[in-house]
Amino acid sequence: MSNAAKTGLQPGHGPQSVDFINQFAETMRAESGVDLPHDYFVAEARMRLSGGGVHHLSGKAAKPAKPETSACFDAWAKAGHNG
Repeated sequence: MSNAAKTGLQPGHGPQSVDFINQFAETMRAESGVDLPHDYFVAEARMRLSGGGVHHLSGKAAKPAKPETSACFDAWAKAGHNG
């Protein structure tokens, strides 16, 4: 079974075609300035075309959770940095 048949994509140039998805993925890769594998951008292209969100190419970086102050102190104290 071909890769296109497994994923439900049709040959040609429609929005669900392998060629269209690959071209869209290459465009996204070029515009992003990020050096990630082609497969990553193929997945992003499929998500965009299906109406899903985009992981982290939107320009809005997710902020890391603020560490708990006591947890940081406990880790520091257990490491023997108490003086």
